[in-house]
Amino acid sequence: MYQMLEITLARHCAPVLFGKKPAAIFSKPAWWEGLLPMGKRMPENRLRFAMLTRPAKNSLVFVYDPPLLEQTLGGRTVRRVLQRMRYPVEDGLLACLDHLSKRFEASAAFPHEIGFFLGYPAEDVIGFIRHRGAHCKKCGMWKVYSDVERAENLFAEYERCKQLLLAHIGSGNSISALLN
Repeated sequence: MYQMLEITLARHCAPVLFGKKPAAIFSKPAWWEGLLPMGKRMPENRLRFAMLTRPAKNSLVFVYDPPLLEQTLGGRTVRRVLQRMRYPVEDGLLACLDHLSKRFEASAAFPHEIGFFLGYPAEDVIGFIRHRGAHCKKCGMWKVYSDVERAENLFAEYERCKQLLLAHIGSGNSISALLN
């Protein structure tokens, strides 16, 4: 079962594990509750897990690197947009995560500002919100509204992280052996 956890983390969180991205999100697998204590033993202890619950939908696992996420949310543009959306940015990361969690709980709609939390380029998150998901320049791991070349490079880098981690696990090694 521990290998299932590692494969799930590799598939969805490899760039976060490598420190290339502040956070990732995925649907909570049925077996997740039984492995959560094991997950706390993982040496990637800089990472934190949070549950985001949506009405009448599966819960989501939000995996994040606190210092990297703080840095991402502290960017001037991101901070300004989140403040306009009534996020308590002046109260710190945990207050913002709590507000995000409440936004998930309050609506069946997906709060699109999560793109900021996931480390997507601010211009792309703003473009997605402004255009309601239409008129993007490229569609990949997220919809691109600004710099396509930068996005393609990030898509490729994130995919390399995932493939490296999956190959490592497939060879019988653990995530901790690679990242330590």
